[in-house]
Amino acid sequence: MKRTCQWLLIFALLSYCAPFAAAQKRLPSVRVPRKVGTEILPKLFRVPLVKVPAVRMPVGPQISALLAAPAVPSFTVQTPWRPVVFPGKKDIDAVIFDLDGTLLDSLWAWENSGVNFLRTQGINPPEGFNDQLAQLSLMDGAKLVKEKYNLPQSPEEILRLTLAPIRERYFHTIMPKPGVPELLRRLKEQGVKMCVATASDKELTVAALKRTGLLPYFDFILTCDEVGAGKRTPVIYEAALKKLGTQKKRTLVAEDALYALTTAHQAGFPTAGIFDMHSAKDQPAVQKLSTYYIPSYTAVQP
Repeated sequence: MKRTCQWLLIFALLSYCAPFAAAQKRLPSVRVPRKVGTEILPKLFRVPLVKVPAVRMPVGPQISALLAAPAVPSFTVQTPWRPVVFPGKKDIDAVIFDLDGTLLDSLWAWENSGVNFLRTQGINPPEGFNDQLAQLSLMDGAKLVKEKYNLPQSPEEILRLTLAPIRERYFHTIMPKPGVPELLRRLKEQGVKMCVATASDKELTVAALKRTGLLPYFDFILTCDEVGAGKRTPVIYEAALKKLGTQKKRTLVAEDALYALTTAHQAGFPTAGIFDMHSAKDQPAVQKLSTYYIPSYTAVQP
Protein backbone atom coordinates (compact mmCIF):
# COMPACT_ATOMS: atom_id res chain seq x y z
CA MET A 1 0.00 0.00 0.00
CA LYS A 2 2.78 2.38 0.92
CA ARG A 3 4.65 1.67 -2.33
CA THR A 4 1.42 2.25 -4.30
CA CYS A 5 1.00 5.67 -2.64
CA GLN A 6 4.58 6.50 -3.43
CA TRP A 7 4.21 5.75 -7.13
CA LEU A 8 0.91 7.64 -7.26
CA LEU A 9 2.63 10.71 -5.80
CA ILE A 10 5.44 10.46 -8.37
CA PHE A 11 2.93 9.97 -11.20
CA ALA A 12 0.93 13.04 -10.07
CA LEU A 13 4.08 15.15 -9.94
CA LEU A 14 5.16 14.14 -13.45
CA SER A 15 1.62 14.62 -14.80
CA TYR A 16 1.53 18.12 -13.37
CA CYS A 17 4.84 19.01 -15.05
CA ALA A 18 3.94 17.57 -18.47
CA PRO A 19 1.60 20.41 -19.61
CA PHE A 20 4.26 22.95 -18.62
CA ALA A 21 6.82 21.12 -20.72
CA ALA A 22 4.53 21.09 -23.74
CA ALA A 23 3.52 24.75 -23.47
CA GLN A 24 6.91 26.16 -22.52
CA LYS A 25 9.41 24.06 -24.47
CA ARG A 26 11.81 26.96 -24.89
CA LEU A 27 11.64 28.20 -21.31
CA PRO A 28 14.62 27.56 -19.03
CA SER A 29 14.33 24.83 -16.45
CA VAL A 30 15.39 24.43 -12.86
CA ARG A 31 16.84 21.18 -11.60
CA VAL A 32 15.07 19.79 -8.52
CA PRO A 33 17.76 18.06 -6.45
CA ARG A 34 17.58 14.40 -5.54
CA LYS A 35 17.36 15.50 -1.90
CA VAL A 36 13.71 16.46 -2.47
CA GLY A 37 12.73 12.89 -3.19
CA THR A 38 14.90 11.21 -0.59
CA GLU A 39 14.85 13.56 2.40
CA ILE A 40 12.36 16.43 2.24
CA LEU A 41 9.23 14.61 1.05
CA PRO A 42 9.59 11.75 3.56
CA LYS A 43 9.71 14.34 6.36
CA LEU A 44 6.57 16.01 5.04
CA PHE A 45 4.56 12.83 4.55
CA ARG A 46 6.19 10.86 7.37
CA VAL A 47 6.60 7.73 5.15
CA PRO A 48 9.74 6.35 3.48
CA LEU A 49 9.81 6.94 -0.27
CA VAL A 50 11.79 5.14 -2.91
CA LYS A 51 14.65 7.03 -4.47
CA VAL A 52 13.65 8.78 -7.69
CA PRO A 53 15.78 10.43 -10.35
CA ALA A 54 16.11 14.19 -10.25
CA VAL A 55 13.33 15.88 -12.21
CA ARG A 56 13.80 18.91 -14.47
CA MET A 57 10.85 21.26 -13.93
CA PRO A 58 10.35 24.05 -16.50
CA VAL A 59 9.54 27.45 -15.06
CA GLY A 60 8.57 30.83 -16.45
CA PRO A 61 11.20 33.52 -17.24
CA GLN A 62 10.19 35.64 -14.21
CA ILE A 63 10.70 32.76 -11.81
CA SER A 64 13.99 31.83 -13.49
CA ALA A 65 15.23 35.39 -13.10
CA LEU A 66 14.14 35.45 -9.47
CA LEU A 67 15.94 32.23 -8.68
CA ALA A 68 19.08 33.40 -10.48
CA ALA A 69 19.09 36.83 -8.80
CA PRO A 70 21.57 37.50 -5.99
CA ALA A 71 20.25 37.71 -2.45
CA VAL A 72 18.92 41.13 -1.40
CA PRO A 73 21.21 42.67 1.25
CA SER A 74 19.65 43.13 4.66
CA PHE A 75 19.41 46.51 6.38
CA THR A 76 18.77 47.77 9.86
CA VAL A 77 16.39 50.57 10.83
CA GLN A 78 17.93 52.70 13.55
CA THR A 79 15.61 53.63 16.40
CA PRO A 80 16.51 55.41 19.63
CA TRP A 81 17.07 52.99 22.48
CA ARG A 82 15.99 55.59 25.03
CA PRO A 83 12.30 56.29 25.64
CA VAL A 84 10.97 59.33 23.79
CA VAL A 85 10.62 61.82 26.61
CA PHE A 86 11.13 65.56 26.93
CA PRO A 87 12.27 66.25 30.51
CA GLY A 88 10.27 68.32 32.97
CA LYS A 89 10.85 70.18 36.22
CA LYS A 90 12.17 67.07 37.95
CA ASP A 91 15.26 67.08 35.72
CA ILE A 92 15.62 70.65 34.39
CA ASP A 93 14.93 74.24 35.40
CA ALA A 94 15.15 75.87 31.96
CA VAL A 95 15.24 75.18 28.22
CA ILE A 96 17.10 77.18 25.58
CA PHE A 97 15.17 76.51 22.37
CA ASP A 98 16.47 76.99 18.85
CA LEU A 99 13.82 78.40 16.51
CA ASP A 100 14.00 77.14 12.92
CA GLY A 101 13.71 73.38 12.60
CA THR A 102 13.26 73.03 16.37
CA LEU A 103 10.17 75.06 17.29
CA LEU A 104 9.03 76.09 13.82
CA ASP A 105 8.69 74.09 10.63
CA SER A 106 10.51 76.85 8.78
CA LEU A 107 13.77 75.63 7.28
CA TRP A 108 12.11 75.30 3.89
CA ALA A 109 11.69 79.09 3.88
CA TRP A 110 15.47 79.55 3.97
CA GLU A 111 16.37 77.05 1.28
CA ASN A 112 18.83 78.62 -1.16
CA SER A 113 18.10 82.12 0.17
CA GLY A 114 21.74 83.23 -0.04
CA VAL A 115 22.24 81.60 -3.42
CA ASN A 116 19.04 83.15 -4.76
CA PHE A 117 20.20 86.62 -3.74
CA LEU A 118 23.58 86.13 -5.44
CA ARG A 119 21.86 85.00 -8.63
CA THR A 120 19.97 88.29 -8.72
CA GLN A 121 23.44 89.86 -8.84
CA GLY A 122 24.51 87.70 -11.78
CA ILE A 123 26.64 85.38 -9.60
CA ASN A 124 26.44 81.58 -9.46
CA PRO A 125 28.05 80.49 -6.17
CA PRO A 126 29.56 77.00 -5.72
CA GLU A 127 27.51 74.06 -4.49
CA GLY A 128 27.26 73.97 -0.70
CA PHE A 129 27.63 77.74 -0.25
CA ASN A 130 24.17 78.00 1.27
CA ASP A 131 25.14 75.41 3.90
CA GLN A 132 28.17 77.53 4.76
CA LEU A 133 25.97 80.60 5.25
CA ALA A 134 23.53 78.63 7.44
CA GLN A 135 26.23 78.16 10.07
CA LEU A 136 26.85 81.92 10.45
CA SER A 137 24.83 84.71 11.99
CA LEU A 138 22.82 86.62 9.40
CA MET A 139 25.10 89.64 9.52
CA ASP A 140 28.25 87.53 9.33
CA GLY A 141 26.77 85.78 6.32
CA ALA A 142 26.05 89.11 4.65
CA LYS A 143 29.62 90.25 5.34
CA LEU A 144 31.00 87.04 3.86
CA VAL A 145 28.91 87.48 0.71
CA LYS A 146 30.10 91.08 0.28
CA GLU A 147 33.77 90.25 0.79
CA LYS A 148 33.80 87.03 -1.25
CA TYR A 149 32.10 88.56 -4.30
CA ASN A 150 33.12 92.21 -3.87
CA LEU A 151 29.52 93.45 -4.01
CA PRO A 152 28.74 97.20 -4.00
CA GLN A 153 25.94 96.92 -1.40
CA SER A 154 26.62 97.25 2.31
CA PRO A 155 26.19 94.12 4.48
CA GLU A 156 22.99 95.68 5.90
CA GLU A 157 21.55 96.13 2.41
CA ILE A 158 22.56 92.61 1.39
CA LEU A 159 20.78 91.25 4.44
CA ARG A 160 17.67 93.32 3.74
CA LEU A 161 17.49 92.10 0.14
CA THR A 162 18.06 88.48 1.20
CA LEU A 163 15.32 88.59 3.84
CA ALA A 164 12.76 90.34 1.63
CA PRO A 165 11.22 87.16 0.10
CA ILE A 166 11.38 85.36 3.48
CA ARG A 167 9.51 87.99 5.49
CA GLU A 168 6.15 87.08 4.00
CA ARG A 169 6.51 83.48 5.15
CA TYR A 170 7.26 84.40 8.76
CA PHE A 171 4.44 86.93 8.96
CA HIS A 172 1.79 84.76 7.29
CA THR A 173 2.71 81.12 6.57
CA ILE A 174 5.19 79.35 8.85
CA MET A 175 3.71 77.18 11.62
CA PRO A 176 5.02 75.38 14.72
CA LYS A 177 6.12 71.79 14.40
CA PRO A 178 3.38 69.35 15.49
CA GLY A 179 3.25 68.95 19.28
CA VAL A 180 5.20 72.12 20.10
CA PRO A 181 2.32 74.16 21.62
CA GLU A 182 1.36 71.26 23.90
CA LEU A 183 4.96 70.76 25.04
CA LEU A 184 5.48 74.47 25.82
CA ARG A 185 2.20 74.59 27.74
CA ARG A 186 3.21 71.61 29.85
CA LEU A 187 6.66 73.03 30.63
CA LYS A 188 5.17 76.41 31.54
CA GLU A 189 2.70 74.77 33.93
CA GLN A 190 5.60 73.00 35.65
CA GLY A 191 7.49 76.26 36.14
CA VAL A 192 10.29 75.55 33.66
CA LYS A 193 11.88 78.73 32.29
CA MET A 194 12.17 79.00 28.51
CA CYS A 195 13.90 81.24 26.00
CA VAL A 196 14.74 81.25 22.29
CA ALA A 197 18.31 81.40 20.98
CA THR A 198 18.30 81.75 17.20
CA ALA A 199 20.40 82.67 14.21
CA SER A 200 17.31 84.15 12.57
CA ASP A 201 16.31 87.79 12.37
CA LYS A 202 14.77 89.17 15.58
CA GLU A 203 11.82 90.84 13.86
CA LEU A 204 10.91 87.69 11.94
CA THR A 205 11.27 85.55 15.05
CA VAL A 206 8.93 87.74 17.10
CA ALA A 207 6.43 87.97 14.25
CA ALA A 208 6.19 84.19 13.77
CA LEU A 209 6.02 83.38 17.49
CA LYS A 210 3.39 86.06 18.13
CA ARG A 211 1.21 84.98 15.19
CA THR A 212 1.33 81.32 16.25
CA GLY A 213 0.59 82.09 19.90
CA LEU A 214 3.95 80.84 21.20
CA LEU A 215 5.53 84.14 22.22
CA PRO A 216 4.06 84.30 25.79
CA TYR A 217 5.80 81.04 26.73
CA PHE A 218 9.29 82.57 26.49
CA ASP A 219 11.10 84.80 28.98
CA PHE A 220 13.20 86.39 26.22
CA ILE A 221 14.65 85.96 22.72
CA LEU A 222 18.35 86.14 21.87
CA THR A 223 19.75 86.23 18.35
CA CYS A 224 23.24 85.48 17.08
CA ASP A 225 23.44 88.99 15.68
CA GLU A 226 22.77 90.43 19.15
CA VAL A 227 25.58 88.44 20.78
CA GLY A 228 27.91 88.85 17.80
CA ALA A 229 28.61 85.16 17.13
CA GLY A 230 27.07 82.17 15.40
CA LYS A 231 26.44 78.79 16.97
CA ARG A 232 29.89 77.48 16.12
CA THR A 233 30.78 79.00 19.49
CA PRO A 234 28.76 78.73 22.74
CA VAL A 235 28.48 82.52 23.19
CA ILE A 236 24.72 82.63 22.64
CA TYR A 237 24.08 79.69 25.00
CA GLU A 238 26.25 81.20 27.74
CA ALA A 239 24.49 84.57 27.34
CA ALA A 240 21.09 82.87 27.58
CA LEU A 241 22.22 80.92 30.65
CA LYS A 242 23.27 84.13 32.37
CA LYS A 243 19.88 85.76 31.71
CA LEU A 244 18.00 82.66 32.87
CA GLY A 245 19.98 82.50 36.11
CA THR A 246 19.89 78.70 36.23
CA GLN A 247 22.61 76.07 36.64
CA LYS A 248 24.15 74.81 33.42
CA LYS A 249 23.61 71.17 34.35
CA ARG A 250 19.87 71.86 34.68
CA THR A 251 19.57 74.05 31.57
CA LEU A 252 18.66 72.07 28.46
CA VAL A 253 19.61 73.19 24.94
CA ALA A 254 17.18 71.99 22.24
CA GLU A 255 18.57 72.03 18.70
CA ASP A 256 18.01 70.29 15.36
CA ALA A 257 21.31 71.19 13.66
CA LEU A 258 24.26 68.89 14.34
CA TYR A 259 26.86 71.69 14.45
CA ALA A 260 24.85 73.68 17.02
CA LEU A 261 24.14 70.57 19.09
CA THR A 262 27.86 69.78 19.07
CA THR A 263 28.67 73.26 20.36
CA ALA A 264 26.17 73.02 23.23
CA HIS A 265 27.33 69.50 24.14
CA GLN A 266 31.00 70.51 24.20
CA ALA A 267 30.11 73.53 26.36
CA GLY A 268 28.67 71.21 29.00
CA PHE A 269 24.93 71.69 28.48
CA PRO A 270 22.50 68.76 28.53
CA THR A 271 21.00 68.54 25.06
CA ALA A 272 17.79 67.59 23.29
CA GLY A 273 18.29 66.59 19.66
CA ILE A 274 15.20 67.42 17.59
CA PHE A 275 14.61 65.54 14.34
CA ASP A 276 14.08 67.59 11.19
CA MET A 277 14.00 66.29 7.61
CA HIS A 278 16.59 68.87 6.54
CA SER A 279 19.16 67.17 8.76
CA ALA A 280 18.01 63.58 8.29
CA LYS A 281 21.46 62.40 7.21
CA ASP A 282 22.95 63.64 10.50
CA GLN A 283 20.57 61.75 12.80
CA PRO A 284 22.98 59.00 13.93
CA ALA A 285 25.42 61.69 15.13
CA VAL A 286 22.58 63.77 16.59
CA GLN A 287 21.40 60.80 18.65
CA LYS A 288 24.88 60.23 20.06
CA LEU A 289 25.19 63.87 21.19
CA SER A 290 21.70 64.06 22.67
CA THR A 291 20.89 63.61 26.33
CA TYR A 292 17.31 63.32 25.05
CA TYR A 293 16.53 62.47 21.43
CA ILE A 294 13.15 63.64 20.12
CA PRO A 295 12.18 62.11 16.74
CA SER A 296 8.77 63.77 17.04
CA TYR A 297 7.13 66.03 19.63
CA THR A 298 3.88 64.13 19.15
CA ALA A 299 5.62 60.98 20.41
CA VAL A 300 6.89 62.65 23.58
CA GLN A 301 5.72 60.97 26.75
CA PRO A 302 3.90 63.31 29.17
